[in-house]
Amino acid sequence: MKNVLYIIDDHNMVRNGLKSYLESHTEWKVIKYFDNSRDCLSFLEKLPAEDEIFPEILIVDVQLMGENGFQLVREISKNFPQIKCVMYSMYDTAGFILQAKDSGAKAYISKIAKEEELVHCLELVQRGQTYLEDHMIQTQNKISSIVTMLSKQEKNIFEAILQGKSNQQICDELFLSNRTIENYTSRLYSKISVKDREELIKKYSK
Repeated sequence: MKNVLYIIDDHNMVRNGLKSYLESHTEWKVIKYFDNSRDCLSFLEKLPAEDEIFPEILIVDVQLMGENGFQLVREISKNFPQIKCVMYSMYDTAGFILQAKDSGAKAYISKIAKEEELVHCLELVQRGQTYLEDHMIQTQNKISSIVTMLSKQEKNIFEAILQGKSNQQICDELFLSNRTIENYTSRLYSKISVKDREELIKKYSK
């Protein structure tokens, strides 16, 4: 069976809407739903890659029941490299786009994109290409030269700030002290020539 995909999203209406549209207007078959990463990974670990319902593509929401979809995409990219991930979200700012790319996603598309845009995205990803909406490409181009001069932790903090996370949230996610985050942030501001968080967001978020 070809054209198999799974949807990982914790909103039932979103899952049902995607399934209904894709199966009515395309050759895609939405075989499985999951609302969390644990169940998805557990299912895939038990499913032989040659099984007819083994997915070509996963559509993954950025936010899943108290967790984020980026970690799931990292796990999929590492353990199931034959599966391609498309991240699907209400957020289309630079921090999310950058983190999706770093996680191994082949595409990132907004939930407010037209259905035809999603179909086009899936076609490209199935053929081994990557996909971003036009306005996201402009955002990515703007930050691509920036991230190459950042250390790994500076890049993580850059992404987090662009996602609107507070210093405390960044501390919790990276398991670093507030003082350490402040030091990294100060070096980050210096490297990208901004004076504070507000200027960074204004300059690079869109």
